[in-house]
Amino acid sequence: MALLFIGTATPAWSQTESKGFVKEGGFAGLTFVPQCTFDGVTFDGQSGYKQVDGEELMFLPKVDKQNVIRPVLGYRGSKGSIEISYDRTAHTGRFADVPMKATFNSVNVDGRYYFMTRSRIQPHVLVGASYPWLTIQDGSFLEDRFGDAHFKGYGLNAEAGVTVYPHRQLGIGVGYAYRRVWFERVTGVSEKLFELHPRFRETSGSIALSGSFIF
Repeated sequence: MALLFIGTATPAWSQTESKGFVKEGGFAGLTFVPQCTFDGVTFDGQSGYKQVDGEELMFLPKVDKQNVIRPVLGYRGSKGSIEISYDRTAHTGRFADVPMKATFNSVNVDGRYYFMTRSRIQPHVLVGASYPWLTIQDGSFLEDRFGDAHFKGYGLNAEAGVTVYPHRQLGIGVGYAYRRVWFERVTGVSEKLFELHPRFRETSGSIALSGSFIF
């Protein structure tokens, strides 16, 4: 008399979910945005902002195009990443043919979602938020005094593109980046905080080139 035992072992390859091509972990990178500027809807080089029931003036120069080099830190997961980055650009502007200098800063927090994550070539979309501030040198006037104008607000970021991974830790990306900014507060020579009504809106759009290394 014999006993027959039938095994029901599951193949090892089916016990774990297949992961994507890219290594998961923290990363550092740089993004290059060429010839970046505002669209000039508000900062058009001809308009000014005057204090309600007061005399303080803010000038709104039209700024030139500048290249942006944006350092990025983040974490890459299986299908997406969370990223923190910082922008700083120094611009030359003009208000009624008078040259002015401006400095734009922004801290960005973005999420990027990847498609086709088992491939070396991964299309992506990005959405996120920004905390921008813009300083116009001598952009405020009151009585006989000039002072810097400091505009602050919030913004939204978006991008669509593709990232290529020649190595599972190295990514090279290209996309079209779009940003919309609303400035809602300003301080000038008097150092008083003013609310902007309506809010000052500006947009920018440009090609974005990026590189990242996953640790």
